[in-house]
Amino acid sequence: MIQYKYIAIEGNIGAGKSTLAKFLHNYFGGGLLLEEFEDNDSLKEFYENPDFALNAELQFVLDRSHQLYRFHQQVNNFIIADYIPLKSLIFARKNLRLEEFKLYEPIAKKMLEGYPQPDLILYLDRSIEELQENITKRGRSYELSMSKDYLNSIQDGYENYLFEMVNVPILKVKAKEIDLRKPAQLASAFQRIFQTDYATAVRNVDLKVLMENTTAI
Repeated sequence: MIQYKYIAIEGNIGAGKSTLAKFLHNYFGGGLLLEEFEDNDSLKEFYENPDFALNAELQFVLDRSHQLYRFHQQVNNFIIADYIPLKSLIFARKNLRLEEFKLYEPIAKKMLEGYPQPDLILYLDRSIEELQENITKRGRSYELSMSKDYLNSIQDGYENYLFEMVNVPILKVKAKEIDLRKPAQLASAFQRIFQTDYATAVRNVDLKVLMENTTAI
């Protein structure tokens, strides 16, 4: 039996969060909550001009709040998501000036903390080179100029703040071990993960070993 009601996948830009969320939803069902950002015109402007950072971050908070409100009007006994509601704070710490962040933080918390929060987080760990490769492959024009330094800063943000922001188990998974060419074995490995009752802590999960020592479902 799956021990968790709300599983969120997190990681840097290009880590493969949405791909894994869709895969897990296909096997385990439940409600699927995917991050919406294509309509955030301020995000595209921010990538061209950092002066639009506050506009972009405030738009994210508004959009996420509206999406979460709509999503939780439905009854979902099990949820797979490709982000945590409070992820905005990780990016805002990097993108905003200190005085802007002091203004932004209480607004974001007020608008996002009231919604259900995950009880398990899968953190996808990828090298910066792998992230850049994935970003290039998916071909979003406004992301193609993203620098290695920016991705490094977001990676540092996750390492420094994600593990302090939430009080739930966080499982670090090497994203390159997620082998979608072996879907049955992969699903079985995650089933074993979801059936395990983890204490609140950050721990590494060797997905490759789990896939080699599991029975396909």
